[in-house]
Amino acid sequence: MPLVSSIFLVTALILAVLIGPQTRPWTWGPAMLALSFSALAALPTFWRKGKLSADFGLLALGALTVAWFVWRAWNSPVQELGQADYLLVGAVVASFISIRAIAGNPLAERVLIWGMALLLLANVVVIGMQLKDPTFSPLFRERAAGKMTGFFAHYNETANYLIGASMLVAAAALTGRHATATRVLWILIALAGLAGVWFTRSRGGILGAAVACGVFAAVLLIIGKRKNAKWFAPALVAIPLVGLGIGAFLWMGWQEAQEIRHAGSGIRGLVDNSARLYLLGIALSCIGLHPLVGGGSQSFGWECFGFLDGKSHGGLITHKPELIHNELLQSATDYGLVGAGLLVGLLGTFILISILSVVFEERSAGGGSRTGDAWRLGGLAALAGMLVQSCFSFVFHLLPGIVLLGICLGQMSRPSRDPGRAANQLGAKFLLSAAALACAVLLIPAGWKGTQVTWVLWPSYFSKKPPSTVESKIDALGEAIRIWPQSELYQDRAGIHHVLVAKGEGEGLEKTAELAIRDYAQAALFHPYDPGPAANQANLLSYLERDSEAEEQYERAIALQGGMEPGFRAHFWFSKHLLRKGLREFRAYDPAPALAVIEAAAQQMEAAAEKMHWISQDMREPRVSVHEKLGAAREANGNYEGALESYNFTTTLPGGIRAHYRAGLVHGKIATARWAEKKPAEAMAHFMEAKRRIGMTRELPKGVTLEKRLEYVAYLDQMIGYFKKTKVEPSPLSSK
Repeated sequence: MPLVSSIFLVTALILAVLIGPQTRPWTWGPAMLALSFSALAALPTFWRKGKLSADFGLLALGALTVAWFVWRAWNSPVQELGQADYLLVGAVVASFISIRAIAGNPLAERVLIWGMALLLLANVVVIGMQLKDPTFSPLFRERAAGKMTGFFAHYNETANYLIGASMLVAAAALTGRHATATRVLWILIALAGLAGVWFTRSRGGILGAAVACGVFAAVLLIIGKRKNAKWFAPALVAIPLVGLGIGAFLWMGWQEAQEIRHAGSGIRGLVDNSARLYLLGIALSCIGLHPLVGGGSQSFGWECFGFLDGKSHGGLITHKPELIHNELLQSATDYGLVGAGLLVGLLGTFILISILSVVFEERSAGGGSRTGDAWRLGGLAALAGMLVQSCFSFVFHLLPGIVLLGICLGQMSRPSRDPGRAANQLGAKFLLSAAALACAVLLIPAGWKGTQVTWVLWPSYFSKKPPSTVESKIDALGEAIRIWPQSELYQDRAGIHHVLVAKGEGEGLEKTAELAIRDYAQAALFHPYDPGPAANQANLLSYLERDSEAEEQYERAIALQGGMEPGFRAHFWFSKHLLRKGLREFRAYDPAPALAVIEAAAQQMEAAAEKMHWISQDMREPRVSVHEKLGAAREANGNYEGALESYNFTTTLPGGIRAHYRAGLVHGKIATARWAEKKPAEAMAHFMEAKRRIGMTRELPKGVTLEKRLEYVAYLDQMIGYFKKTKVEPSPLSSK
């Protein structure tokens, strides 16, 4: 059975890397099924006499930590995010269980190492092809060009996988008992994997690889000293050279990675970048909301909105920051200080036990196991590298990283060949068996549903040949929703309908809009803290002129998005809606109601501008328009001073210079009124200001022709000339 468990574990890792390196939990389906079968196949192994050593305490601590995370995930405010998290917990436990069954079986171990080595080699080959053709994607339809990602979609995840796999394969090659040709091949593959980390240009990955290599060298020296190996003395002498090599790898890798991102910035630009510190500060604020138990699975993804400031750090906050780029802080925000403390304690215990085993294995086990050193060496080095990178990226929220984590923990906790004190063997067996069954209960149903959804949606999301019709995409999403309803799937289907409405394509656009509204409403039920469905629903309701419903949703989106106007733009869309509503409601005989609505539109527009770190191109004209229309509404209500205030503000905006013409017309109206009131000095001052403002206009407002402008300027010249003839001196203007 260890062989069967090993085959399924390798299969799971391959499926995780090829299909599931993303945060969509349904893509993990095939790999979760393989992990379930691997864990179940491990069960008979645990009940063999003398198989386990007395590590009940470690397993009990692990069980307590897992129970806390699963309980908090199960009771999370957003159930589908909680489900994704406890599936990841199940995956890491299943991987750990499988490794514990594989340990000590030579054939099962070789299958595992060969599987990891060949998968690592395949990734390196793909990276090589991407160096030649940056657009190359081996499996999926497309990927982010310019980054070397292998089978993955993001370079950070590629680097994390390469670090873990390279360390595990290198350890097996250097300290395991294998044929010389096999050892040489594995060493070359591991070196190629580390070189691949360089080409990903992942700064966190390069640091993680450097730390992993340092840990690898240190643990290897401990093993050499313990065994009195012939190579220990030369290796000890070579420590400075190894240190220099690792340092050069880190320095040059960071230098080149930073140069590619920002030409000329170099290491100094990397050190001076405080953006991550800003996000970490927000995470600490989120922890303060519920320090002990956390906000639930991925709660940072919505709680951060209340602390974000769009003006901070330039273009940092441009989209929804679902996860912190630091896994330890992520665990504290989502699962509280209790969860983070349990996690740190568990990992620290694994590391301590592994190091003690490396130092004292031979003394306690009478010679040690044949491959125990290789497993602990690889597990320690791989875990160190991945943990370092986890401080800069959410590497353990994707299936490949979590499977590698389980493998590392299983290798680090490898029991001694000597059963030793077996007082707690029965308890350890029960814990491992219960965990294997629990993993099967969690992963098999979700794995089956995920596999079905992946099959249904593969043509729409990933296939090199996408579906030829929109209808086929909609049908596929409908079938996927039937199998496994999720907020993302509802939003994706609503988005297709929304695009059709925006383009004005097809018949029955009102019905299409209704379908999109219905799906956005369902998405909001699944994830009530996501501002996206509310904002999109509001825009469609506005399109249908269902004003009260639209405004309710805009208010809801604004409340949910907090400072995330750059990501969801609820203030901006609300402003455009109110402007359209105000123009519809304008009546020349009763302009007051429309004025109130347009006043609100201008307020929403400025709220949007206040929360944006820059004013995007598509926001400039609407911002000019809303203030220009506000001036016109005030003018229609006889509030000339208020109209001038709006027009003057409009002229300060990019593209708002045409408002000078409107301001000139208002000054002309005020001048006429002052003349009727027999205040010639004030009238002349306003006529002169009107001419000056008209002359400043290089772009005429819509509906104004050059002939009209010339005609009006002639009128102003006539009036100014009249006042000059009568010796009238203009009085100073109180406001311009």
